[in-house]
Amino acid sequence: MKIFQNLLAFFILCALVSCSDKGPKFVIEGKISDTADTTMLYLEKRELSQITLLDSVKLGTKGEFKFKGKSTPYPEFYVLRLNGQVINLVIDSTETIKVNASAGTFGTEYTVEGSEYNVQLKAITLAQNKASQALDDLQKRFTNKEIQEQEYFDQIQIIASEYKDAALKIIFSDTKNPASYFALFQKVRGYLFFDPYDKSDYKPFAAVATAWDLYYPNSPRTKHLHDYTLNAIKVRRQGEQQPFDINSANEVDAAKYYNIELPDVNGTPISLSSLKGKVVLLDFTVYQSEKSPEHNIILNRLYNKFKPDFEIYQVSFDTDVHFWKNSASNIPWVAVHEKKSLDSPLVTRFNVQALPALLLINRNGEIVKRLVPGENIETEIQKLL
Repeated sequence: MKIFQNLLAFFILCALVSCSDKGPKFVIEGKISDTADTTMLYLEKRELSQITLLDSVKLGTKGEFKFKGKSTPYPEFYVLRLNGQVINLVIDSTETIKVNASAGTFGTEYTVEGSEYNVQLKAITLAQNKASQALDDLQKRFTNKEIQEQEYFDQIQIIASEYKDAALKIIFSDTKNPASYFALFQKVRGYLFFDPYDKSDYKPFAAVATAWDLYYPNSPRTKHLHDYTLNAIKVRRQGEQQPFDINSANEVDAAKYYNIELPDVNGTPISLSSLKGKVVLLDFTVYQSEKSPEHNIILNRLYNKFKPDFEIYQVSFDTDVHFWKNSASNIPWVAVHEKKSLDSPLVTRFNVQALPALLLINRNGEIVKRLVPGENIETEIQKLL
């Protein structure tokens, strides 16, 4: 009897395992040439907040591989990783994707079959790689003082525009295309090429968000894109609807000014009032903006020139706190984060109409000026020192 019970339990377990193994599947297979006995290939899943290792295989000299996984009713992004190089892939339903490459040029000169989406994803990846390399070369020239600051900023805009032109052709040819979503969130040095806070860039975000709401309502990426886009549009519309009043900063009650206390990258609360006695530049910003690198370069020059009697209190409204922490980890001034993003009462309290927004505070903790774009910030700071 006991033997019968054990056999019954065994068959039930096998049935459960068999059932759990059913469901829609995808396959990623192919061949990598010029591999060695010890060459490892990894399959990773690119989730919203992390990358998860799913499987790995030792390629050997033949270089053949085959990965299987469970499909979802919406697109998911995956990565093939080999010796520090990556191939980005997207899986939409039960597909068989074939990838062929050489180990030496794995991430750039591969071929992909079985999905037009992945052909377009490759085009986006190569455009991003090209822009990244161009910016690295430009940075070296600027560091070596081969070009002036203005030319440096101008070239950054040209490089970014070339990427965006290539991406927009794919985005507006099919807004539900996973490659369109992928294109919106490509970064260089941690910064997005497309800035939804910029009126000229919010249109592709809105178009892709609308398409994903319709075609992939259950995808976690749909909600993320929807919320991210709405936050950006909220700030843009606020700036359009509210008349600009340069003196509005003086209407901010001093007691409310002292109420700002937000966490830095280490989670330590830092209050604006702790800086009383110094001239302070209060900066409301978003690190994910395309203009953020240029903005922070200017702030860094000001900070180094006027410290120690001058301080910057920078408030980030970024919705992605992990991105902000990585970007702000080496900032020398006070950098804090507002988790409520654009729903923060600080937006209305300080009449933030566009980002970045800059206000100057004197040694007594009084807001004395709202800085206008194009205004000489150095001159205004010197007046207060």
